[in-house]
Amino acid sequence: MEFSLFALLVGFLLPWQTRFIFNVPLIGGVTWNFGITSIFISQIVMALWLVIEAWKSRAHIKVWYAAARKNVRQRVIYGTLAIFFLEQLLISAHRSLTIQWFFGVALLVGVGCVLYKKPTIRIPFAAAFIVAFVLQSLLAAMQVFTGATFASSLLGISAQKATTSGVAVLQYGGTRYLRAYGGQPHPNIFGGLGLVGILLFNWLLKHKRTLGVKKNIIQFAILATAALFFSFSRAAFLGLVIWVILMLLDRHSIRDSQLILVRWCVISFAVLMVIFFPLVLSRIEPATSLEQRAISERVTDIGEWSHVTRKNLFFGTGVGAYTAALDAPTGDRHVPVHSAPLLAFAELGLFGALSFVVMVCAARARIKFTPWLLVVVPIALFDHYLFSLWAGQIIFAAFLFQLFTHEN
Repeated sequence: MEFSLFALLVGFLLPWQTRFIFNVPLIGGVTWNFGITSIFISQIVMALWLVIEAWKSRAHIKVWYAAARKNVRQRVIYGTLAIFFLEQLLISAHRSLTIQWFFGVALLVGVGCVLYKKPTIRIPFAAAFIVAFVLQSLLAAMQVFTGATFASSLLGISAQKATTSGVAVLQYGGTRYLRAYGGQPHPNIFGGLGLVGILLFNWLLKHKRTLGVKKNIIQFAILATAALFFSFSRAAFLGLVIWVILMLLDRHSIRDSQLILVRWCVISFAVLMVIFFPLVLSRIEPATSLEQRAISERVTDIGEWSHVTRKNLFFGTGVGAYTAALDAPTGDRHVPVHSAPLLAFAELGLFGALSFVVMVCAARARIKFTPWLLVVVPIALFDHYLFSLWAGQIIFAAFLFQLFTHEN
């Protein structure tokens, strides 16, 4: 196995939200969180890694560039991509946010290419990612039991208390209970991280035979399932159910160690559901005040999305810039619509969607459906963070990572 310090570093740093903030804008005297411009420590390390890999592969890059210039299909692909990039910059409702979005996605694509070319560093990368998730799960346990999170610029965590208005909580019997944030900006995102953590551990069980991974299946299953559970993310719950169903349908072709993981995830989730059923019921019962407020906000979001989309139907608002196109009076109402596909369409517009179709057709890409991607569908349909936030883009990239095998 090839040793790569950068694979370990990037894998470990990706789940953390440590960043250097350049600007915190205010709208109506309230912070506009989706308008913050910053750079994450993981992005700095990723950029350095990609520069080093590009330098080491400069001879191959020259050969590839010479071949690409003579290949009509590749010229169409990269030409379309360049036009799309320029179009997005020109029409963007907030160019800084659009550049920030492109920068993050480009880094993820670049790291994906490195992992594609170097199969032997995939396992260290995934193992480091899981170690970071385990640490955040322990952090989440402390948050749930104390009802608060501490502020840490080093870990990228802001202070939250169950008694504070605007914090993600559950309410039962007149008491407010803090949902698990882990090291993420919101419990829903931590729920998505918990789901992808379980899937990555399953990927390691499928491809790894050392490092004592198999010896810790039960402990990991209990910890990871508890972390996902206490996020009380309904989309993550649905994703976990879909994953369990797919694993059981495929039980004759997977390893015994993977079945053990599934079994203990199901047992852990069922036990927690029984013990904390009143809290779960308060989360799914639409009659509660918190859920009524959430439903009202989502209905309002759909109306705003419809208005913004009609105004920017052809070119979109620019990726990362949807919230800048909203007319809300305060920063806390400048939030994306809670659906990644709807948000993507609003930001890309018809031109962006057409550009994607042109690139796929020019590449003659054979798009093969894999049922494992169904796991991410509930999160994509009912939340925006897979497209709107760096933390969510990392989670989506980690879902796609599992399409890799160890060898190829």
